[in-house]
Amino acid sequence: MRLIAAFAALFASNAAATPIVVTDIAPIHGLVSEVMGDLGSPTLLLPTNADAHHYTMRPSDGQVLADADLVIWVGAGLTPWLEAPLQALAPDAKKLALLLSDGWAPRESHDEDDHDHGVIDPHAWLDPAIANAWLGAIAAALGAVDPENAEAYADNAEQAAVSNVELRLDIAAKMEAVAGRGVIWPHDAYGYFADAFGVMTKGAISDSDAAAPGPAHIAELREIAQSGNVVCVLLDPEVNPSWAGILTDGTDVKTAQIDPIGVNSPLGVGFYSALMSQMADQISGCLAQ
Repeated sequence: MRLIAAFAALFASNAAATPIVVTDIAPIHGLVSEVMGDLGSPTLLLPTNADAHHYTMRPSDGQVLADADLVIWVGAGLTPWLEAPLQALAPDAKKLALLLSDGWAPRESHDEDDHDHGVIDPHAWLDPAIANAWLGAIAAALGAVDPENAEAYADNAEQAAVSNVELRLDIAAKMEAVAGRGVIWPHDAYGYFADAFGVMTKGAISDSDAAAPGPAHIAELREIAQSGNVVCVLLDPEVNPSWAGILTDGTDVKTAQIDPIGVNSPLGVGFYSALMSQMADQISGCLAQ
């Protein structure tokens, strides 16, 4: 019994030593879960069905931040509302803004109004190669707050990166099969995916904040859809599906629903790969003729 109690005490001690890690959105939660592995699980701040750009924090969210040892978030470019609460509610927590990390090349935002995002497109997790760079930054941040497990975090990140290389090759093969077929995106948030996999972009219904498009913009997209140069109009949870009907009415253009956040996907290890694979299947399926 004493031996069992000693093992139980040791296990409890190791569990207590694991840092409390908070992430902002589900894709980042998935990447952090890969790096933490069996050592622990991060806490997700935003529900998967929340609007990341304009979320209103609840009192319980404030407590989550106050308890954190480490907060890993995309950065103010995606969730500008989170910057002030981080400073006020988690002043002693270490913070990693992935948009400010090294080892990857940001793309410029193409929004007409950049007052929310600045000049950097923040949706960079949509390229697995960038996700790999972020895995390294995540492992380093975890190792800094939990030095005893730094080697394990680095090993987990390396294994996840190998899987992401295979994931990227698999997605590239799917998109190569439908290359040269034009798509209209739900909003201007898919540039990293389009650039990484050579998707022919013909426009976007909304800007990267998914704000409602104006009549002139819809008329322009309608003309593009009728031109014969578009095969698919894509929608996601942030865009009103009625726009697809307006754009495709009287044409052979297909529509499909995609999900860049993983609204209905189970969180944890494997989330990121499942998210990206599912999105690639939805896009390639819509573009297939």
